[in-house]
Amino acid sequence: MDLKESYRILGLEVGASRSALDAAYLGLLEKWHPTKAAEQGPAAAKEAQRRVQEINEAYNFLIAVVPGGKPTAAAPAAANVAPPSSPLSPPGAEAPRAPVAKPKLVPVSPAQPDVNRPPPPKPPPEAWTARPAGDPAAVSPPPPPPPAAAPPPPPVATRAAPPPKAATVPAPATVESAADVWVSKRQKPEPGFGAKFNALYDLAFPVGTPRRKFAPFVVVALVLILLLLGKCAFGSHHHGPSEPDPKKTGRLVVKSNVAGVTIEAKRIPSADDASTETFSGAAGDPLAGLPPGKYNVTAHVEGWTDLHGEATMTAAQLTELVLNFKGGSLKLSSDPSGALVRRGEDDLGKTPLTIPMLPPGECTLVVQYPSWPPVTFKTTIAEGGEAAATVRLPHGKLTVESFPSGATVMFGRGKLGTTPVTLPVFPAGNWKLTIIAKDFPPLELPITITDDAELKVNPDLGLAFPVLDPTDVLKHVWVPDSTVDVAPWDGLSGPSAPHNGYIKNLNRKRLYNDWMEKRYRYVGTVKSFDKNSGEIEFVESESEFCRTHIQARLAGDARADPELVARLIKGATFSFYGKLVAVEESRWGSKSVAFELSGAEPMR
Repeated sequence: MDLKESYRILGLEVGASRSALDAAYLGLLEKWHPTKAAEQGPAAAKEAQRRVQEINEAYNFLIAVVPGGKPTAAAPAAANVAPPSSPLSPPGAEAPRAPVAKPKLVPVSPAQPDVNRPPPPKPPPEAWTARPAGDPAAVSPPPPPPPAAAPPPPPVATRAAPPPKAATVPAPATVESAADVWVSKRQKPEPGFGAKFNALYDLAFPVGTPRRKFAPFVVVALVLILLLLGKCAFGSHHHGPSEPDPKKTGRLVVKSNVAGVTIEAKRIPSADDASTETFSGAAGDPLAGLPPGKYNVTAHVEGWTDLHGEATMTAAQLTELVLNFKGGSLKLSSDPSGALVRRGEDDLGKTPLTIPMLPPGECTLVVQYPSWPPVTFKTTIAEGGEAAATVRLPHGKLTVESFPSGATVMFGRGKLGTTPVTLPVFPAGNWKLTIIAKDFPPLELPITITDDAELKVNPDLGLAFPVLDPTDVLKHVWVPDSTVDVAPWDGLSGPSAPHNGYIKNLNRKRLYNDWMEKRYRYVGTVKSFDKNSGEIEFVESESEFCRTHIQARLAGDARADPELVARLIKGATFSFYGKLVAVEESRWGSKSVAFELSGAEPMR
């Protein structure tokens, strides 16, 4: 390593000052911190270690060759300067230079400091990493740096006496580099409170950052805030209100016959003491610290007229005062019984109920049966008297049947029973029941109950199925005519394929996915009925696409019903529900589509 190369490594011009040398050294160590580089991968960490070693070597060479920060006159002519072809030569070198001999360092004792060479700066903690043993640049992570110190003072005009000759100074075994000196300091005992404070100070306000100059103001402000908070805490603890002297004051207890009474006692001024202090609390709880004298006492509770009384307080004594409210009682029943009675936010109980204490005058109560609309009831309460009343909760009688029977009747989330079911008491109003039965979708049934009336409903559960509308089905699956009479077989097989193998105007996949194998209800005019097969053919109808007709096959139980069979004559209207099992196009050239249903069950 030569002089010019060392300056290049540190990014300085030849002849830079010692302070610039130190600043560049510390900046580069922080930049090539191996720990930071390790986050970018093993290659980056290895490169960072190489850079740190190179920076240490360059810095140690310069502070050895250039005492005081500027090169000596003999430095350019020294030996061991790398030739132009050396990889360490700075780019743009003009000509080879004479070798520069690396001057021999003369170690000095601690009692004889080298005045020509200031000590190296301490590296920042984050700029170091462990090195292999024997590496002159190997160091351990340093402790947190102390607060930024002022730059070293410039050398005075009168220099100290030159150090003694090397022959007269006992030479140590090795020459310490800047890193070695730092390692020796690292082995010192753990720093005290001052060093820890300085480390925290530098951590909060790093050297060289803009907030460093505001650090003193921040610290002073924090100290002032802490002092102010401590003073407030101390003052609130030691300067609170003093407790009244029980030997010089009295206590007052007010009793009442109503719950929730609040008490207010106000002192009556006298010739000796004109003060009018006011004390408040709850009935039954003692009011302490009342100076001797007379007091006006007021008892207050929501919904009642305030009561007033007078009490005389004596020092070191307990005084009792009774303030009872005068009201009336109410004996309340309801139809139906078991309704909850509320007055304001208070629950008074369930009917039949006797309410012993109500304030005189108009009284408003709310009566509500579970899941029923609330009823507001008003009455007048006489002082010292007892009133009686019956509240009718509007209701009627409800009977629910179904076709077929055996369905479950639901009201909200509650189960009312299985059809047929009769409910003698049902709240008046507009409601909605849900009828649930096996093989049927849930049927929502709106009802209206009138007070003191009876309602009977008998829904057909088949109404829960959607209506089969052939025109609406064809609208979604119809394919316009093509140039050929018969659409080519498209490989359809399975349940979506037609039974007669004929495809012309229907989208079979869409037809099967959206409509087939589902239950529908239908009302049509009977064209013919085959008693043996149980098949019913209905009168054809015209749609905007083609002619349509419906065919249905009765279920076994329905076919065996003689009353039903007798009704299936030509021209009769028949309502049923069943499963759509086929939709077929005609093979004989006429545009017609047949809808076939199976398991047809009659509807009323």
